[in-house]
Amino acid sequence: MPNIQVSRWRVESCPESLEQKIISAVAYKEMKGTISDFELCQIFGETVWKSGDNYHTHAVSVLINETERCCRVIPRLPVG
Repeated sequence: MPNIQVSRWRVESCPESLEQKIISAVAYKEMKGTISDFELCQIFGETVWKSGDNYHTHAVSVLINETERCCRVIPRLPVG
């Protein structure tokens, strides 16, 4: 999983299958200054929820570090 650069953000361990969605979400946040859970759901095409500064889908967690302008994409383990 490659690292990518989006605007002033570094995205670590980004799966190719999510690259365009992550780029869209980060670019939208950079442009508007914020992004709502609803807008994230529209971009990802599935439920996205926030926990602290981090975001989660059924498949991945996106860990946000605002200070370093970096986010790390981590696959979520299946339950069961």
